[in-house]
Amino acid sequence: MFSDHLERNAFRAGNGEYGWAREQIPEVVETLARQQYAILGGELWWVRDGAADWVGLIPQRKGPDAVYSWVTDRLPTESWADLVHRAALEALAAVQMWPEASDLPVDLPGRILYNLTWVSREAGY
Repeated sequence: MFSDHLERNAFRAGNGEYGWAREQIPEVVETLARQQYAILGGELWWVRDGAADWVGLIPQRKGPDAVYSWVTDRLPTESWADLVHRAALEALAAVQMWPEASDLPVDLPGRILYNLTWVSREAGY
């Protein structure tokens, strides 16, 4: 499904899901859209240096730890092609929006990754 480059450079969670760096997401989204997968949403992961898995609660510079996630629901009369297009745009917008540089502690160890959830038309969504 994904290029060797995206596969090789993705973080693989214990359950097999992918986490990608912000700069990889445009290629991931384009790959999914080209293959007619609709992105149903996503979440941000914090992967600590040397960790084998991710954490969903991300430390904030101010305030309590936060969860970053979004959902894209299919509209009642929306065609599959329109959903694929809109969901891709919403995923790109979410990745650009979160997190802002001022949200995270300056010395946060590790990296923030983006996990996407997608579905094919054949899956019956």
